[in-house]
Amino acid sequence: MKLICNLRRKFDAFIGVEDGRQSTPGLFYLFLFAAGLTIIVFAVAILGRGSAQEMGPFGDFIGGTLNPLLTFLTFMGLLVTIVLQQTELRDTRAELERSATALEKQIHATDRQNFESTFFQMLTLHNTIVNSIDLFYSGRKRAPGISTPKGARDTKGRDCFSQFFENFKEEYVKTAGHPDRERLQLAYDAFWQRRQQDLAHYYRYLYNVLRFVHEAKGIEDRGPYVKLLRAQLSDFELIMLFYTALNKHGINYWSYIHEYQLFDNLPVGMLIDPIHETYYSPRSFGAPKRRPPAEWPPAKLAEQSDARQGG
Repeated sequence: MKLICNLRRKFDAFIGVEDGRQSTPGLFYLFLFAAGLTIIVFAVAILGRGSAQEMGPFGDFIGGTLNPLLTFLTFMGLLVTIVLQQTELRDTRAELERSATALEKQIHATDRQNFESTFFQMLTLHNTIVNSIDLFYSGRKRAPGISTPKGARDTKGRDCFSQFFENFKEEYVKTAGHPDRERLQLAYDAFWQRRQQDLAHYYRYLYNVLRFVHEAKGIEDRGPYVKLLRAQLSDFELIMLFYTALNKHGINYWSYIHEYQLFDNLPVGMLIDPIHETYYSPRSFGAPKRRPPAEWPPAKLAEQSDARQGG
């Protein structure tokens, strides 16, 4: 057995098998059979030598017998070589597939990283736009260089949206007597004529952030990113978005509002009229909503959660 192992190592070294690997067993045993048969033929020829006349027919007999056998062994060797090549090709194909999968994952990770980098930069710019909004109320225009009169107030950033909502409600009250759809449009047209310079940039940019997330390539779950954006919006920003998307100039918002449930945290009690809630799909408000836990206090909820995880 040890002799066979030594012969196997020498045979593998002779045919150039890589270190740590072995040749196909069939190829090795085929080599042993051919080598043994050759030795036997030469031994018979040497030990049984006679006159030249006797050796001639014996040689013809040996040649006629061995030629088909050696041809068969050559054919078997060719088959073994083909099998080895197929195995190598299969291994190469599998390695290429793994490499392609790894490259695809790397490309996907790079695309996601680029998307997130751009998205968070857009969030930062969105907050900059919000913080740049400012309103001044004094009952009269303030001349340059004159200090703020008593009773006047400056409103900046997100605080301005409460005033915007009050302005819109004032216009809505003025349009009483019209059908509600027409009333909302007339009120918003009057409001927009008054506040376009303050809000046009804000709504254009907010729409483009939503569109960027929605059209991003290679991002399977866009919901968490829109939730981050939604978390940036105050209640008054949401209520103004609610009415902005109802008018003909902001109607393109509706698909994103529905798809990403943008009004999930909107206090519907802030609506001017409760019927306005029906103008959007239930999904827009996050329906169906998860029921709040019935148990109380939180310590009991924690015990129940630990029991479920332990079970």
